[in-house]
Amino acid sequence: MAETLEQVTRSLVGELEARFPYAAALISGSSGVEISDNGSEQSASEVTPSRGVVFTIYDGASFVEFASSELAPDTLARNVRVWAAQQRIRPGGPPIVNAGYSTIVGPETRSFHTPMAIDPTSVSLGEKLAMLRDVQRRAKSLDKRIVQAQAQYSDRAQETTYIGRGRHLHQRITRTILGLFIAVSAGGPVRYHFVQHSGTGGYELARLSDNEIRTTAETAIRLLDAERIPPGEYTIVTDPSISGVIAHECFGHGVELDLFPKGRARAARYLNQQVAAPSVQMFDDPGRPHAIGSYYFDDEGELARPTQILKDGVFVRPISDFASATYTPGVHTANGRRQDFSRKVFARMSNTFFSSDPTGPAPAELIAGVERGLYLRQAESGMEDPMGWGIQVTAHYGEEIVNGQLTGRLFAPVGVTGYVPDLLQSVDGVGSDFDLFAGVCGKGHKEYVVTSCGGPHMRMKARLG
Repeated sequence: MAETLEQVTRSLVGELEARFPYAAALISGSSGVEISDNGSEQSASEVTPSRGVVFTIYDGASFVEFASSELAPDTLARNVRVWAAQQRIRPGGPPIVNAGYSTIVGPETRSFHTPMAIDPTSVSLGEKLAMLRDVQRRAKSLDKRIVQAQAQYSDRAQETTYIGRGRHLHQRITRTILGLFIAVSAGGPVRYHFVQHSGTGGYELARLSDNEIRTTAETAIRLLDAERIPPGEYTIVTDPSISGVIAHECFGHGVELDLFPKGRARAARYLNQQVAAPSVQMFDDPGRPHAIGSYYFDDEGELARPTQILKDGVFVRPISDFASATYTPGVHTANGRRQDFSRKVFARMSNTFFSSDPTGPAPAELIAGVERGLYLRQAESGMEDPMGWGIQVTAHYGEEIVNGQLTGRLFAPVGVTGYVPDLLQSVDGVGSDFDLFAGVCGKGHKEYVVTSCGGPHMRMKARLG
């Protein structure tokens, strides 16, 4: 009987393990649909199905890989053996991390699937198109000043199998997103607002209530009167999306361990030092239930587990992939991720967030403690300089606070800039609430992976402009 792809891959990994200190393989693929509706036209496209395998060895000095989309078992076996025959053991590198497979927890073989109420593949394209048209029409009919209402939907299933280090792991992760963008105008400038439901889960996430749609339209209309913020230093209260982007930019890319040996991360000099207020706790957690950046194991077979990055304001741990952990013993987290099987693995964020304070203030209490400042809402983008430790975050809008009260005066958009330690050490309030928001993260302007970020409402000082 002919061998399956997984059987052949397992045999090949065994052959490579007999020759090299480390060998593993990752079989991966994805599929799904993307749909949009702006009222005048609908578009629907299938996510280009992709499936391939990448083999990795450590030859004693460096990691070497072979990737292929040719998955016929006999052909794959022949190609891998030709590649393997060209590789040699090379002395001079560090011992492989976790030699002897000492980190195995539980059974050798595991399989994981995203829990969901409605599998998107069980819903026809026609039903998805009708749902999106309904959302678009409900939004467009709310006000004559709405010049465009665009609804967007996507679902994607990602399937990966890791074989190596005594492990045979399989996961199928389903991610679903429904978003609505509303643009408005009263004859002059165009303003907009947006709302999104997303996460690991099924078609049950594709719901927007009448209240959510109405609130989105009302906020867009309020923004018609928004002003430009006078540049300067302000006391700010950040909503969870702004808090999350600050976390992502401050101690996200800057604590990816593969940047440390290259001298591209200032954070490397501050390990075990105070970099934020004592009330600040920060984590990266790929095992967070339902978050869009979640997975059960990373692309190097590490089972998902949280990593605390900041503890009581002290930088205690970076995040790593397998290679960077080998060159920096004692630091190995479940953050080795690839854009796809044909791309290199890097240390990457998953769900990155400031944790809330269960006994902390409610958002209204944080606002009440501000004499004069701004309540920032809805993150739009962020940038960081891992070496200079400067960040820039764009908030969709902010509302003025005077004597602990929201005045209704809006500013849009609002840019937040600052030096990371100054910004985080100014935090004097961490809320009891919590939320996460979906995003897509690039590394070096490429190598994109799905992530989420978030946290509670927080109060701090920052330069706005």
